[in-house]
Amino acid sequence: MSDHTGRPTGEGLVLEAWGQGLMIGSLLIMAAITLSNMKKHILLHKLILAELILAMGHGTFIFLQEPAYGWYLSVTAIGLNVSWALHNVIAWMKNRPFLSRRVSMIYIVTVILCWPYWIVEIYANFTYFNNINNLFHTTRPLEPIFRDPWWVFTTVSLFYTIKREYNFGLWELVFISPRFGVMLASMCLSIAFIVVDTCSVLNAFSDSLPQGIEPFWKLSFIFKCLCDTVILDDFKTALDRMRAYWLRKQASGEILLTNANTVRSPHRGAQQIEDVESAPGAHRMVRNNKSFSMPRVVLKDDV
Repeated sequence: MSDHTGRPTGEGLVLEAWGQGLMIGSLLIMAAITLSNMKKHILLHKLILAELILAMGHGTFIFLQEPAYGWYLSVTAIGLNVSWALHNVIAWMKNRPFLSRRVSMIYIVTVILCWPYWIVEIYANFTYFNNINNLFHTTRPLEPIFRDPWWVFTTVSLFYTIKREYNFGLWELVFISPRFGVMLASMCLSIAFIVVDTCSVLNAFSDSLPQGIEPFWKLSFIFKCLCDTVILDDFKTALDRMRAYWLRKQASGEILLTNANTVRSPHRGAQQIEDVESAPGAHRMVRNNKSFSMPRVVLKDDV
């Protein structure tokens, strides 16, 4: 980190403005999607919307000049820190149906026990960007330890649960629900950017980035929020809905072709159909091992 705490200039200004614009634009779109799909009586949906709104202010401080710059940055950072802590609570609520009572209690209690650090971090952020002291140099490298282990655990736990309890392959899961596939990909990307951000804080990219500017935590945070927004309900509800859809397809014996003419069947897996004779854009349905051409596209249910 740099000892220069004022508004960045030159390349640093360009990178910081880009990062903030990307973050607030993404959060605004996700907030609109959440608001249009949420159910008001479900607490989890309200918390996801609050998570997005609390972080938005920290994507606007680049517009201010000194001395308001440091004050506004520090105040909006409070909302961001609360949003980070809230994200771990949301992850706990989504993953709780799969956790034992003991693991669930350890998870949420340790999230709560991190709040003394976040109070110190809020103070350190204020004093650093208002040129009072450099305590932020000590607290900032510790952020991943108090922010991300619960999210990494949630990601690993979800992949393990999908394989153990639902017996889905990843490709089958993506085929049944592309939305769930987007969420899993976002989980992996968020963790990848957590690693890159940690390396950046430890000066691994000191020769590549403007000093003091670290955009990677913004990218990680965007993908975390995307995971919450793509599927608003808890993981068990979403997975049970997909399993019910898959069982309905098994019971009906229906097999759908993708555009690449690959049959997806719960009974026979994937097989290649040769010499598909149908009109352009048409799909072929196979029922009880008898195939016939359909004049219109067969659509999956929205899972």
